[in-house]
This record gives sequence, structure tokens and C-alpha cells, in this order.
Amino acid sequence: MSLRKKSRQSGFTVIELFVVGIALALAGVLTYIQMNNLGIAADDLQRKTTINAMYYALEEVYYKENKFYPATLTAKTLPSVDPQLFTDPDGFTLGAEVLSEDELTKLIENGDADEDLQQRLASISLGKNPNYHYDATDCNTKNECKGYTLRADLVNEEQYLKKSRRN
Repeated sequence: MSLRKKSRQSGFTVIELFVVGIALALAGVLTYIQMNNLGIAADDLQRKTTINAMYYALEEVYYKENKFYPATLTAKTLPSVDPQLFTDPDGFTLGAEVLSEDELTKLIENGDADEDLQQRLASISLGKNPNYHYDATDCNTKNECKGYTLRADLVNEEQYLKKSRRN
């Protein structure tokens, strides 16, 4: 009788293996979803940080030196801000010319596109648009403006918006 008990107790049943397999698959799916959400949250945080850096540079550096805001915003306009911050996580650069998908494809085919343009084409192909926007207000003929709106399009939240202090 002791021999029978040993053989019945060794190994796992098919049902037990199936339950463990389902549990592991579920854990894998939940991990994948959470990692994706963390990536999106990190991109949104980067967008907010960038808008805050630009806002601070516009208010505390640019306006104090010039007594007006620029009509357009580029890395050259705000040299106190890291130029890499002007490019959003999808590869679009604030102040750079927005090219169509066809124009980008031609540049890549001709070998005239760098890695940033290739990333931008991939983003456009996925239906993405630029995330950073700068809209100057009350500008005169010299491109001196009294105000602006600076915003970022976020994935998990509403737009992140900063307006000039003086307007």
C-alpha cells in the first residue's frame, strides 16, 4: 500500500499545470500593460518639464532682456534652454518646419534625412502630430509680441498650458 501512495502523490495534474500557465500569462500581460503606461507617463512628464523650462526661459531671461516676447520660438531664440528639449518624444521639433509624410519620404529616399527626420516620419505614419506649440499674441511688425501661449499635448491628461505672465 505504501507503494501506491507514493505514485499517486508524485507530479502535477494537468489542471494544476494549466492554472499555473494561466496565472503566468496573466502576470505577463499585466506587466506589459504597466510598462507601457509607465513609458507614456514618462513621456508626459518630459513634455511638462520641457514646457516649464521654456516658460521659465521666456519669462526670466528673454523678456527681462528684451521687454517683449518672440513671434516664433526656436532653440536659437532661447539659447539658455537645452536644444534637445525642443524636440518632443515623437521626434517633432518646435520651430522647425513641419513636413508632410510625402516630403519626408522623398528626403529619406534621396538620403538627405537624418535620424530625427526618420523618427518624425515613423511618428507621422502612426498618426501622431507635434506635441509642443507656441502661439504668440499681440505682435507688431517687428515681431515683438506682448504675450504667448505655450502648450504640450499629453497622452494621459489634458493639454499642459502656460501663458505669459504679462498678458
